[in-house]
Amino acid sequence: MNQTFDWQERGSAYYYYNVDTGKIVGTVSKLMTGDIWIGVVYTGKYSFTMDDQCHLGQYIDMAFAKDAVEHFWAVQNQTLIGE
Repeated sequence: MNQTFDWQERGSAYYYYNVDTGKIVGTVSKLMTGDIWIGVVYTGKYSFTMDDQCHLGQYIDMAFAKDAVEHFWAVQNQTLIGE
């Protein structure tokens, strides 16, 4: 079963979330020191350690960072077998 995701802007960040559950699965935000964007996905382990996050990289603009988050979850969505 494919999951559906969407973006929502809150403050200075964009959150990628599951539209059925409201669970945030990724974020895109600016680094504090400039116009560089970072993409982060949340793996769902919820151990409240750094293992919960996967940093996808630093990007020259918001569109590339969002594309990276979307691509990560598109690949995950194709490889999931049931829930």
